[in-house]
Amino acid sequence: MIRFMTPDLPRPSGGTSVIYSLVRHLVDLGHDARVWHGTPGLHYPDHDAVPVDTGLHLPFAAGDLLVMPETGGGRWSFLNGPAPVVMLCQGMDFVFADASYTAEVPGAYPGWPQAVAAVAVSEAIATFLERACAPGFPVHHVPVEISPLFRPREKERRVAFMPRRRHADLIGAVQLMRRSGRMNGWELSVVDGMTRSEVADELGRCAIFLFGAEREGFGLPGAEAMAAGCHVVGFTGDGAKEYLLPDSCDVVPDSDVVAMADLALAAMERFDTDRAGFDARVERGRARVAERYNAERVRAALAAAFDPLTAPGSPALLPEPMTLTHYQAHAPRWGQAGAAYRGARHATRLLLDRAATARTRRRS
Repeated sequence: MIRFMTPDLPRPSGGTSVIYSLVRHLVDLGHDARVWHGTPGLHYPDHDAVPVDTGLHLPFAAGDLLVMPETGGGRWSFLNGPAPVVMLCQGMDFVFADASYTAEVPGAYPGWPQAVAAVAVSEAIATFLERACAPGFPVHHVPVEISPLFRPREKERRVAFMPRRRHADLIGAVQLMRRSGRMNGWELSVVDGMTRSEVADELGRCAIFLFGAEREGFGLPGAEAMAAGCHVVGFTGDGAKEYLLPDSCDVVPDSDVVAMADLALAAMERFDTDRAGFDARVERGRARVAERYNAERVRAALAAAFDPLTAPGSPALLPEPMTLTHYQAHAPRWGQAGAAYRGARHATRLLLDRAATARTRRRS
C-alpha cells in the first residue's frame, strides 16, 4: 500500500488536488494507493473516485510506503521516527522553511534523514532538489496533469485574474489599465471563491488571463488558463518558466506592473483587430500544455518512479509493521490545522506582497 499524507483543509487547495490526482493515477496503474487525512471521516465530494484513509494514527504493514508533503521543511520529520519516507515536493521555498542561516540542515534530503527519494512536480523543482539533496539521491520528475475541465469556450472580451497572489502588483496593473482610456468595453473578471468547475468555465470564456505568479513550484493556474484557451500575460514565478514561453504568452519582468498593463492592453487590441493572429498564438500555448501535462505522461512518470520504489528490497518500504501518525494529531482543532498549513504555504508570499506594496508607495 502507498499512502500520501495530505493536509486537512476545509476544501482542496491546488496542492491537495495534485495529490489526489497522483493517487488516482497510481490506482489506475495497479497500485494500492490512498490519500491519508488525519481528520476522521474527512471527505471532498469533488474527489469521490480517489481512495481515502482517515485517522490520526493508522496501521501500516511491512512493505507499505509513506509519501510525505514537503511543507514545513524538516519540521515534521520527528513524527514517525526512522520510518522511511518518499518526499513529494510541490514548492522549492518550503524545503528549507525551518532552516537558519547559521546551521547545517541534516539529511540527504534536507531535514529528513529518513527520506530515501523525492518526487518533484516540475522541472524547476527537480533542478532545485538535485542541488539541495546529496549526490545520487533519487529525484523523480512527475509532471502534473491539467484537468480536461480546462478547455476553450466561446471567447468574450474579458480579462481574468486571481487576486490571492501578487495582490499589490495586480492592483497596480489593473488600475493602470483602467486609467489608460483603452479598455473600450472590456471587462475584468475576478476569479475567486469558485469551485474548480466554475473556474474552468470562467477561464474558458475569458480571452486573457493576468497571471500573478510568485515563488511557484509549477504555477498551476497559468497552465490551466492556457489549456482553457486564454492568452496569458504574467510572471513565471520561476516554476512556470517551463511552459510560459514568449512564443505563446507575454512574459512580464518581475513586478513590472507597467509592462503587465501595457502587454495586457496590447493583447486586448490584437484580439479586437487581429483575431486570427491572436488565436494562433493562444493555440500554440494550449497545444504545448495539452502535450506535456496529460494523463498519459503523468502515468508514465509515476510508473518510472514508483515501480522501483515499490519493488522488493526497496529502501522506501517499511521494514516491519508499525502504526504511523498524521501531523493533524499535533493540531488540536481543524481551524488551527488549516491555518498552520496555509501559513506555512503563504507566509513568505504575504511578506513579499507587503514589500511590493511598500515599493509601490515609495514610487508614488
